[in-house]
Amino acid sequence: MQVITLDRDSVHAGDDLQSHRTSIRINPAATLGGLFEAIQGIGYLPGISGGQATWIICSSGSPIGVFAQQWPAPQWVVPAERTVGHFFAGAEPSLLFRYWCQADPDAVFSQINAGDEPPSRF
Repeated sequence: MQVITLDRDSVHAGDDLQSHRTSIRINPAATLGGLFEAIQGIGYLPGISGGQATWIICSSGSPIGVFAQQWPAPQWVVPAERTVGHFFAGAEPSLLFRYWCQADPDAVFSQINAGDEPPSRF
């Protein structure tokens, strides 16, 4: 089993009273898509009132995908079928979820996928 460290931004002022850092154990043969399903299965990302929230998924300081609360699955900049073991080989096995408020997730993904900075979150 491989241990992946997870962390996320706060979604409101009172949300930062406790650390959001945790970890999840997963088979290194699991895909990145499977890893995200496992993360959803533990209820790691909070639900935002109104049902729309955008998260930028980062690894080693770089965006690797975008997830929107209204989407069933993330859109990936990297191949979703890549295995966890292969993806994190030689890198710290961790993901950071950056809360991008209610910014249009399609626009955020488009910018990230093009290698540009994401649009403003406000």
